[in-house]
Amino acid sequence: MGSKLVAVWGKNNSGKTTFAVNLACALASRDRLVGLISSNLIYGNLQIFFGQSVLPDKGLFHGLNDDNPNIGEKFSEYEENKNLFFLSAPNHYTGLLCDSVSLQSVEKLINAASLVFDILIVDGAEDVANPVSGVGLWMAERIYTLYKPSIAAQMWHKGVEDFVRELHIADKQINIMQAPNGDFCDETFKSLIELSFAHELPFVKRASELENAGTPIYFFKDRRCRSYSKVLEQISDEICGGKGK
Repeated sequence: MGSKLVAVWGKNNSGKTTFAVNLACALASRDRLVGLISSNLIYGNLQIFFGQSVLPDKGLFHGLNDDNPNIGEKFSEYEENKNLFFLSAPNHYTGLLCDSVSLQSVEKLINAASLVFDILIVDGAEDVANPVSGVGLWMAERIYTLYKPSIAAQMWHKGVEDFVRELHIADKQINIMQAPNGDFCDETFKSLIELSFAHELPFVKRASELENAGTPIYFFKDRRCRSYSKVLEQISDEICGGKGK
């Protein structure tokens, strides 16, 4: 593949989609052409973060099922940054289309998109049976796995151990802790889960408010958002191969 493929994974409510969206913003701000693919097959969620809609002739299912060789036309352009494009399910309910998604169609989509973008990010799903998430994890060069401290997060981690082993993705995983809102001790969680964390993301109280307003955290400049963005810059350095590159 021509692009660097990055997957973001974690339990629901771990902050993974927020992270994936804002990492895409950080990378696009470095003059990289970035494609962001959602694995949500039930409803379109990426467009909420960007305050936009997915047009009827675009979107995830068109990208998976259309034989148009120009896959880039199925992505929606982020209006605030011409280097960032996203592929998400349309705004209206499309759950009945889920059965039409095959592993082969996802692999074909990712391979085609890798020829268009410098960096491709797949926002994975908690469900290990999700075909977009599963193929994205298998094909990714690196996987950022997010954990928000809780007993449920520990149980999810234990529950996906066989999946991680069967897919041979353990060596590609980079663990990130999303700081809790004071409702669970992060040190206790670390001792329970027995993982090392390469990065820790601060809790951003305004995250939901900004999401509903279609404003990525990366572009908002209060103290907490700047701290969150600083971690994104460090991770962008890892992906791009050096500071500011």
